[in-house]
Amino acid sequence: MSDIERFPCPVNGMPIVGTMCGYIRPGDKTCAAPSGSGCGYKEGYDAGDSKSPSDPCGYKSDSFQNRVYPWLMECFGPTIAGDRHERNHRFLEEALELVQACGCTASEAHQLVDYVYGRSIGDKPQEVGGVMVTLAALCLAHEMDMHDAGEVELARIWTKVEQIRAKQAAKPKHSPLPEAL
Repeated sequence: MSDIERFPCPVNGMPIVGTMCGYIRPGDKTCAAPSGSGCGYKEGYDAGDSKSPSDPCGYKSDSFQNRVYPWLMECFGPTIAGDRHERNHRFLEEALELVQACGCTASEAHQLVDYVYGRSIGDKPQEVGGVMVTLAALCLAHEMDMHDAGEVELARIWTKVEQIRAKQAAKPKHSPLPEAL
C-alpha cells in the first residue's frame, strides 16, 4: 500500500482512493498536493473515471462524512481516529445497538455473525454501499429519517467530547470492547 492510499487528505480529511488525492479545494485550478504525491489534476482534467473534471476527487465540503471529520479529530486525534481496528469495533457496536433497539435478538445477531464469517470476504466499497442501502431500508421500515438522526447525533456528540475522551482513555487497550466488563 502506498503512502497516498494509507493517509487521509490533509485538506479535507477524506481517505485517499486510488490516485485521487483529495487535495483539490473548491475553486482551485490545479492539484495542491506536494509535488509527485497528488493526482495531477489540472483544470479540465478527466482522471478517467466518472468524477467530474471540476471535482475529480469527489470532495464535497458539506457532506456528512466531511462534517464528522473535525469532530473525530477534536475528540480522538489522528492516531485513534485513523485506527482501523478501533473504527471497525465502534461501527459494529453501533450497528448492533441499532438492531437491538429495533428488536433483533442476541441469538439472531450471533447467527448472522456465523453466517457472514463463513463466507468469502467482501469488497469494501461494495459493502459500504450495502450498509448505506440497508440502513436506508431499515430506517424506512421503522419510520425514521436517517439523515435527521445523523444530524441530531453529530450535534449531540459535539457536546460530549470530554466524556467520550474519558471513556476512550478508560477502555481496555487492544480490546474490541468499549469498556471493561
